[in-house]
Amino acid sequence: MTALSLLDYMILAGYLAGITLLGASYRSGQRNARDFFLAGRSMSWFPMVLSVIATDFSAISFLGAPGYVIAHDIVIDIQVLTFIWVLPISFYLFVRLFHGMELISAYEYLERRFSLPLRTICSLLFICVRMGWMATALYATSLALAAATALPFWACVSIIGGLTSIYSSLGGMRAVIWTDVAQFFVFIGAIIVVVATSTSAVPGGFGSIWRTAAAAGHTRILNFEGGFESITTPAVLIGGTFLVLISYGVDQVVIQRYLTAQDLRQIRKAMMFQVCTTPLVLAALVVIGLSVFGFYQHFPERIPAGLEPDEWFPHFIVNELPVGVSGLVIAGLFAATMSSISSGLNSLTAACVIDFYRRFGGATRHAAQSDVDRYEVRLSRVLTVVWGFAATGLAFAVGQLGVIAVISKTLSGFFGGVLLGVFLLGILVTRANEQGALLGAAIGFATICAVGLATPINLFWYAPIGCTATFLAGALASTLFRSPAPGKIAGLTLHSPVHRQA
Repeated sequence: MTALSLLDYMILAGYLAGITLLGASYRSGQRNARDFFLAGRSMSWFPMVLSVIATDFSAISFLGAPGYVIAHDIVIDIQVLTFIWVLPISFYLFVRLFHGMELISAYEYLERRFSLPLRTICSLLFICVRMGWMATALYATSLALAAATALPFWACVSIIGGLTSIYSSLGGMRAVIWTDVAQFFVFIGAIIVVVATSTSAVPGGFGSIWRTAAAAGHTRILNFEGGFESITTPAVLIGGTFLVLISYGVDQVVIQRYLTAQDLRQIRKAMMFQVCTTPLVLAALVVIGLSVFGFYQHFPERIPAGLEPDEWFPHFIVNELPVGVSGLVIAGLFAATMSSISSGLNSLTAACVIDFYRRFGGATRHAAQSDVDRYEVRLSRVLTVVWGFAATGLAFAVGQLGVIAVISKTLSGFFGGVLLGVFLLGILVTRANEQGALLGAAIGFATICAVGLATPINLFWYAPIGCTATFLAGALASTLFRSPAPGKIAGLTLHSPVHRQA
């Protein structure tokens, strides 16, 4: 593979320096945890939604979506249609409630509705799953970047992990959101450049590319063949609905972005914009996959024999794009992952400070509130760096212990559905109580573990099964114990007056 030019490296270095300085410039103004984790609840809809989208599309998506299209088809990408109905559901059930309660951690709701043990367990599992995800994202992205740039693998991991940790710790949520905004435009610019370059290089343009890809079966959208073990259209739409609802309803990483909003009107605008924008971004990634496939079908001599589908796009970036443009696209890869990692670091730190340090009496060590605020900001900065270095170190371990990646994805599917079921139980069932929620979560997790280990069922079905089992078991188990007092759940369920007025 041809190495990048000096100009490409200069562009990449300039991007990395610029994004780090931008994040660090928000160091002032972090007076308390509310400022550090929620940007003082002062954000308007536009930067907030760009941050959410940038967080969603890591370099795994940037490289993985085209790679999947090259290897298979585009059936899996119709999951993006679920945003049309999931985001309104998420706003109606979760976001407006959490924003009205002025939460920092989504798991605070579980204590108010059920109990401290349930909140603590769910927050701890979130920390473990998100750490595994960040390490896997760092590892997978750095492997691709090392292959594309000729930089050592360790350098790619260290650059992404180290720089992201620095600016996230200095600037808090404001730094995360505004660097995400910049990274969003770098990411989109990279997509546009790749699509334009690949389609213009093939005689006949995209029409010719589409016909070539269609003849090889790569443009298939609908698939109703196979059972629960296959990736079919029903599996993607049903499972995708639950997976997106997990992300946009109960995942601290995304929910925390919405909690930075000035008011609910800003959140509604953000969600409407995202319903329109996210499908376009994913469609562009699909077009990249089809275009790269079509390009190398027309020019087969320009790709090494035996190259894996996931490696076609990195090979194209380095060998087919003009000098300078390659640097921009590589910067887009860095941008995609750094935005996801920075969001994960801030959310992990929020869970630690709000769900553990503050909840278990750490703040009582200081007499004055001003002392508490200053200490929590310092602690948050330190923990952000600690988590960043921990994720970076774990990314190196993933290479030797590849099962971490599998465990991370499996836990996300298993735990996400159960967590969604617990939240839905609390919001939809006024009769639900602490004992029922704990039993429901245990039964739901046992059910999905049994199904996942004993059957070849597709991963898309994990979340629906876990959520349904948890919700039904929790609702039934709650009938065996005393109902919660009406005053205890006021404002915490869909049917309470406080929630209806939110």
